[in-house]
Amino acid sequence: MSVSRVEFMRQVVRHIKIEPAVKTETKRIAVSVVAMSVVMEIVFLALGRFDSTVLFGNLLGGGWAILNFFIMGLAVQKSVKKELPEEAKLVLQNSYTKRLLAMVAILLIGFKVDYFNWVAVVIPMFFPRITIGLMKLPIFRRKEEE
Repeated sequence: MSVSRVEFMRQVVRHIKIEPAVKTETKRIAVSVVAMSVVMEIVFLALGRFDSTVLFGNLLGGGWAILNFFIMGLAVQKSVKKELPEEAKLVLQNSYTKRLLAMVAILLIGFKVDYFNWVAVVIPMFFPRITIGLMKLPIFRRKEEE
């Protein structure tokens, strides 16, 4: 009896334990990306450049930004469980390479497919970086971090 590829993937996903820190930080990034995406949509609207391609581009770029951060978190989680530093480094390098290739594919789709505004695809990919930078500011630090 063979297991289909889809069923195999479902079994694998069910057995991945996501650490609370990965969940918490991904939620923070997701909320921030959504908030910044709304602001970006408003700016496009104010400039008279809003249309459905901006919305779809924002969904593609913002969705990838959140997923990319989550996958990075899983890679870090996996790497800290490795006994040898070389193995941990390899896990992170492999994750980085795959995520970078996926981002290139998403950017190519955003540039080439007419359903997406390429600017609205690119800008949300910077939102997690902006969020991380803002979280370092004293006004955004949580009490337990001080």
